[in-house]
Amino acid sequence: MSDFLIETENLTFSYGSQPILHGISLRVKPGAVYGFIGQNGAGKTTTIKVLLSLLPDFGGQVCLFGNSIRRRRLGILARTGALVEEPALYQHLTGQENLLNRALLLRLPRQRTQDILRQVGLYEARHKKVVAYSQGMRQRLGIGLALLGAPDLLILDEPTNGLDPNGIREIRELLTGLSRQGVTVFLSSHLLSEVEKIVTDLGIIHQGSLLFQGPIESLRDSAREELCLDTNDNRRCFDLLQADYPQVGWKNGLPSLGGVSREEAARLNARLVGQGLAVYALEWARKDLEQLYFDIIQTPPPTP
Repeated sequence: MSDFLIETENLTFSYGSQPILHGISLRVKPGAVYGFIGQNGAGKTTTIKVLLSLLPDFGGQVCLFGNSIRRRRLGILARTGALVEEPALYQHLTGQENLLNRALLLRLPRQRTQDILRQVGLYEARHKKVVAYSQGMRQRLGIGLALLGAPDLLILDEPTNGLDPNGIREIRELLTGLSRQGVTVFLSSHLLSEVEKIVTDLGIIHQGSLLFQGPIESLRDSAREELCLDTNDNRRCFDLLQADYPQVGWKNGLPSLGGVSREEAARLNARLVGQGLAVYALEWARKDLEQLYFDIIQTPPPTP
């Protein structure tokens, strides 16, 4: 029996003659909040559709709950809730009526809809028509529909896409609460700062290949400290450093260097002062997820 709730081995997929996924091997533990991150077009949605058996013509192996999706598809999907892209909602019905309609199809008791409305924070708006819901409310209702069957696994594709900061916070709090209840969450996103706040594990996909996978803490621990410099002319400071330190970059608008010792930092300070710059600050900081992500995919982040 596998120790992983989601496990793929050498997963490949092509649209016609165009390869999309190249040997993806996912390992998602029960109870994890697994963030699947990558740029638009990296292969996130395609991977999710394969996991949900929406794209059956894949290569390799896909197992959920220790069973092959090819052999135990119905049993696996019965334990899985999903929201892929925009939620399919009846705009002319209320939030409660949308849930009741799905509950009837699943032969679930009506009380289940009341429980879900409370869980996703829509109980007070249950009689309001969906057409009057905000985007964040619609996303929460979509997640509520995915939760009706009390799934052990929740798969979400860009759940905070298009939301304002308040809507993003609402979804974050909802997913954190579900995790505490033992639901395994697999979510794709390109919002790195948001993913960093809620996930326990991370997979980074780039151009159809999985470049990193593991606990987010192990990624943070691997990040070397960076030296950030603040001077009276940061652009000139950057140019001066670039000649001898090709790894120089920008962090929060300041020139930054990785892999520099304390002794080297002291020499840099003296050198910059000797070049006529006023050095206001030398600060050490670890890389955030966005910088680590760009390091892994080997694409430089935009400069200010």
